Amino acid sequence: MTAPRAALHRALALGLAATAAARLAAAALFPTAPRWDGFFYHQHAARLAAGLGYADLGTGRPTAFYPVGYPFALSLPLRLGLSPFAAVVALNLLASLAATAAVVLVAARSPDARAPARAALAAALYPGLALWSCAAMGETLTAALLVVALALATHPGQRPRHALLAGAALGLAALVRPPSLLALAAVAAAAPAGRRARALALAALAAGAVLAPWAARNALALDAPALVSTNGGSNALIGTLDDARGGYLRPVFPGACRHLHGEVARDRCLRHAALSRIAAAPLRWAALGVEKLVLTFAWEHDPVGYLRTPHTPLRSDRAALAATAVCTLAWWSLLALAWRRRRAGDPTTRAVAVTAAATAATHFAFLGADRYHLVLAPALLLLATRARSPRGPGETTTPLEVPMARRRALKDAATRAAMKAATACTMSMHRDQPACGLHCCTRCRVLQGAATGSAAP
Repeated sequence: MTAPRAALHRALALGLAATAAARLAAAALFPTAPRWDGFFYHQHAARLAAGLGYADLGTGRPTAFYPVGYPFALSLPLRLGLSPFAAVVALNLLASLAATAAVVLVAARSPDARAPARAALAAALYPGLALWSCAAMGETLTAALLVVALALATHPGQRPRHALLAGAALGLAALVRPPSLLALAAVAAAAPAGRRARALALAALAAGAVLAPWAARNALALDAPALVSTNGGSNALIGTLDDARGGYLRPVFPGACRHLHGEVARDRCLRHAALSRIAAAPLRWAALGVEKLVLTFAWEHDPVGYLRTPHTPLRSDRAALAATAVCTLAWWSLLALAWRRRRAGDPTTRAVAVTAAATAATHFAFLGADRYHLVLAPALLLLATRARSPRGPGETTTPLEVPMARRRALKDAATRAAMKAATACTMSMHRDQPACGLHCCTRCRVLQGAATGSAAP
């Protein structure tokens, strides 16, 4: 059972309008030049827009250190002549609109007629996503591609084209954020038990087709093949350094890696150094992994920290603290609602759970920051905004729902019995007697009263 088409259209219009209003309001309040990794993304995007290729900003040699997806996407509005901040807002707005539409369309599968409107407002007004849409960072685009992939993978039809399209979306997401490829397991998890291998194969095939041109470029332009980027070894090493605390640190390259000129060779050297440090102190690495998970999932401050400059309303400590509290409470509420409304045996629950587990495993192994959990927010909304009462077969029910379901079943049975008895009563009556339902036999009137819940006349 799904929401009526008119209600779905109203919810979509509401969600898209609210999403646009929230993002444009954030852009008006927090005009912020590209910062953090966004500074480098913008520099690469400007070079791409100027036709200079994807090259190292210092040497001018071909590079794949940063994933190419977000700089390439950002270069498209820059080619139209938009300013750097306007290009960021335009790109992230389009991604946010796609994410909201996906959340609303999945909510429309619920029997709750109010679920699409609830999902529309939640996706549009979630504070962390609205603020982060001003950041020249890849999480907004990744989150949109990820939730679109999950919406396709959990489609009730479960046809091969859905797995192919989901895999293509994950391939695009991997160009922005390489660990998104791990969500291919979510496509398999969403499929029926006998079709999971086929769904995984189709999704992997589509993702590979999307990634193949960039991988071929890397094989030709770099010193060795690289699927997407060459910063995995650096990030792995950061998570094992002596002064590591779970977050980002400026890496200190080992002497053996420092003098290597090939990007891929240097990445492999750093990865080997990281694995050696992990093997030497596995318990310390595991403890650091817990700290990374805390940094990633325990609160939500990065949307505020990114926008906190001397020229924005978040410049004071009090304002920044209040905004962080609002974002963190929204994040905790989202986690609680998603957990509460999970359903055993439900494809959406399985897909979201696998995606969340893949994200947690990534940041346990590499490094943590709370902005990384923003890629999960729209996916968690798929669970948090749907109907409270489970309806699917094999799903659990609350104690209050058991007598209600029993009463509905008894009433339906009584209705069917009354109609059967009324037909038999009418057929057995003489022609000069009134029709059944007005002055019929006692048995018919008793059953009709049971069907309507009233006393028999």
